[in-house]
Amino acid sequence: MARSILLALAFFAASAPAAAQTPLFSDHSELEILIEGPVQTLVRRAARNTDPINVTLSVTGHEPRWELELEPRGISRRTGGICNFPPLRLDFAPGTTRDTLFRGQNRIKVVTRCNSGSNFEQMTALEYLAYRLYNEITPLSYRVRPALITYRDRRDETQFNFLIEDVDDLARRNERLVALDVPSGQISSSQLNGPAAARYALFQFMIGNLDWDMVTGRANEDCCHNSRLIGANAEARQNLIPAPYDFDYSGLVNAPYALAPTSVPVRNVRQRYYRGYCRFNDEVPGAIAHFQSRREALLGVIDSAPRLSDARRAGARSYIEEFFQIIANPAQVERQLIARCRGATG
Repeated sequence: MARSILLALAFFAASAPAAAQTPLFSDHSELEILIEGPVQTLVRRAARNTDPINVTLSVTGHEPRWELELEPRGISRRTGGICNFPPLRLDFAPGTTRDTLFRGQNRIKVVTRCNSGSNFEQMTALEYLAYRLYNEITPLSYRVRPALITYRDRRDETQFNFLIEDVDDLARRNERLVALDVPSGQISSSQLNGPAAARYALFQFMIGNLDWDMVTGRANEDCCHNSRLIGANAEARQNLIPAPYDFDYSGLVNAPYALAPTSVPVRNVRQRYYRGYCRFNDEVPGAIAHFQSRREALLGVIDSAPRLSDARRAGARSYIEEFFQIIANPAQVERQLIARCRGATG
């Protein structure tokens, strides 16, 4: 019982400082990175082959120069004919990051620009923004680091990308919690932490994201779709906290390839639809109050987000302000959230 209370308090302390972080995710300044190697070979074969390539990586203002492996990752963006440049993962050799910017890192996810052009760069910047917005809601969220990365092969290609914190680091810096590995279908909504689940669902509603699940995965996936579960220890099966990732299908980003699930009655991803669980409806007022208390901080994150054009920044701010108008209206809360919740069993 004491540990359950501690978990709940850890989640409610959304603006409390987290425990010690790895250097890479200790601030939000943009890194300038150079990756050299046969990147074009990796890109050409990524849809059918995830074998890594050997590259060198250097960071302006930091030593040393690292030899590491670079590999494509993901499913839809890599194999679905969506992107001509796949998401990536950096794989550092053991012992090579000690006393450097990458101390404590091993395998780091890189969110890349899906296709060439300023429009897709803006989408990367908007997805980065989504992560930063959730950071303002709870420390039980993935930290991200912006990076201007030049990929040097036979020619240079420079992109605005961002790096994503490892889930184990996310868990450790929050009361030394643990990221769980559980098969899809073995967790129900009754096993989730109520305040955490309500805030998660309200956040996804805020950014207009329908591409997620807190307790199940897609076919052949572990739990959960675009989420990981965090608990008191590896065997924990109660009071679990979901941590979301992958926001490119959200209305905030509004990617041209983003389609709403056929099971949800919306015309497009810009149209919000609440998918929180009915069993947590009593937690929704508290979640709303927390979001309202963070309103200026959230808008401040938008105003200071890197690489956004003035037009995209204004559009993002307007989209989030529409959310605050909804949750400020009790009738809209009842109609758009409470009345649309999903059944009690997950």
